[in-house]
Amino acid sequence: MEQSEEGNPPRNWLYADSADFRQAVVDCLKKIAEVIAEDSGSDLQKSKYRILRYLDFQLARAACFIEADVDLMAAVMRNLIELRFWAKFVVESSENATQFLNEHDIDTKELAELLMKIPGEGSSWSEMPSIEGKRVKVQQCGDMEKWTWKLCSKLIHPSSFMINQFDHRLRDPVILRILALQVVQYGLEIVSIFNHAASELAPGNLNEP
Repeated sequence: MEQSEEGNPPRNWLYADSADFRQAVVDCLKKIAEVIAEDSGSDLQKSKYRILRYLDFQLARAACFIEADVDLMAAVMRNLIELRFWAKFVVESSENATQFLNEHDIDTKELAELLMKIPGEGSSWSEMPSIEGKRVKVQQCGDMEKWTWKLCSKLIHPSSFMINQFDHRLRDPVILRILALQVVQYGLEIVSIFNHAASELAPGNLNEP
């Protein structure tokens, strides 16, 4: 498949076949393998590893979904929007990376608190995390991303948009290709976010105190 500048798929790739999409996913997975490293070290390194591992998982799913129902690709795309938010969030500061890692305990605490309100179910939660704070709200960036997020939400959930045009929406080839193109673009961008952060932190690029 012909590549455009900066490794992104060319615009006419929107009309390529499933094999071209799968190859684009494979190329992106190779880039992930080059930078994923290990789940150890600083909080940023741990965050990077976990985000890229989840990206790898989502892209592998997308390769399976290119000929499936459109809501499955929509679920992947919606996840990648969130994943890009987290990637940009954690590279902004070490404090953000720590906050991202703490999100697990915050989510767990929220679930435990809700479960404890159900009669007879509260005791089934073995341990209540002691961490304080609230979850970081994932936000969409720009009009295109907001549109894509809304589209994916309507395809994933039992919306009127989906239910009342079910036969058409479920296999809509135009929507499927639009989402597939964005899946690859977001995958490459998430990898690029971490590559850029790594280059800024390289010894030769550190500012003298």
